[in-house]
Amino acid sequence: MTTFDRYLLGRYWHVFGIGFFATVGLFVVFDSFTNVNVVQSHSGGAGTLSFLGHMAQYYAYQSLMMFELVGPMLTVISTMVVFALLHKNRELNPMLSAGVPTFRLVVPMLIGTLMVNGLLMVNQELLLPAVADELLKPIGTASQDVQRVTARRDFSSHIEIGGEGLILAERKLVHPEFQLPAPDINAEVLTLRADHAVYHRKTKQRPAGWHLTNTTPAFSDLRLTDAGRTIIRPLDVPTEVFVITNIGSEQMSGSAVAYRYQSTGELVERLRSPTFSVMTSRSQVLHVHERITRPLSNLLAVCLTVPLVLRRESFSIITNLAVCVGVMICLMGLVQACNYLGRINWMSLDLAAWMPIIIAGGLVAWFSDRVQT
Repeated sequence: MTTFDRYLLGRYWHVFGIGFFATVGLFVVFDSFTNVNVVQSHSGGAGTLSFLGHMAQYYAYQSLMMFELVGPMLTVISTMVVFALLHKNRELNPMLSAGVPTFRLVVPMLIGTLMVNGLLMVNQELLLPAVADELLKPIGTASQDVQRVTARRDFSSHIEIGGEGLILAERKLVHPEFQLPAPDINAEVLTLRADHAVYHRKTKQRPAGWHLTNTTPAFSDLRLTDAGRTIIRPLDVPTEVFVITNIGSEQMSGSAVAYRYQSTGELVERLRSPTFSVMTSRSQVLHVHERITRPLSNLLAVCLTVPLVLRRESFSIITNLAVCVGVMICLMGLVQACNYLGRINWMSLDLAAWMPIIIAGGLVAWFSDRVQT
């Protein structure tokens, strides 16, 4: 890497850092003013320092999600700004006069984009799953606060899962209710109640499911079918049972996008069982494809920025930036349209995920001969 490459890469990270912190700052300002009353009502008369500490902790977790959302966009914006500054400060002409091709200048931008993609992968696979409970809880609530529960159905066993409350930090349902269907699971329709239920993720020793304590009725009083005995299993205590399901505490929180906080391995493992509805399953499959294609789409977007910002037939940098922004917005709209068509089954999932990549690659090849040389 040459000195000029390090210079461009330093500018890239400078613009990226300013853009990220400005975005997070705007989010904190607007969101805190909107929800300050909610936080104060849940603080229970705590002091100012305690109040500010809770706010700082909450937005520190939210910044990880903000990085996941705006990181790919900032890679393109950073590249646009770096090349615009090169054009404005007339630093491009000496490089071209020295025989350096224009596309050679994009190498530091690609290196920076690859580094951002690496950070995005670490954030997605390690950080977000570790703080998923904090991201799902409403603002102002403590980890031990009881939240509302959204009833869910396990479409593989048709068991309805509900309860009076949910403690996300402990993955615990308060006064859960498991409605057992007939005749698939039980001889008759029955509601299995308990004092509380704790969700356990899959391990080598046991599958994922809920551990129910003080059940009514007891396991011995259930009239389970053969299929029901494979899903509802007894434990050492007669009033405790284990219900096998992939419907976890994240899904019970009511968030429609809780799967975005899971690692790819957990997401793929859940997709292997027909637990969720067709629409939810298709959304999750599309999200897995999005994780796979995101590094490639970011690199293609950066490559497309060069001929749009440094167009040979146009010397107005404002016009070039406007054209580049317009093309990027159209590509974002194409991604959203393909995802929607994939979710409603008007387009195959693989085509919906890869169609934007194909079109972006075609645009890069089409505009490559229009770059300023």
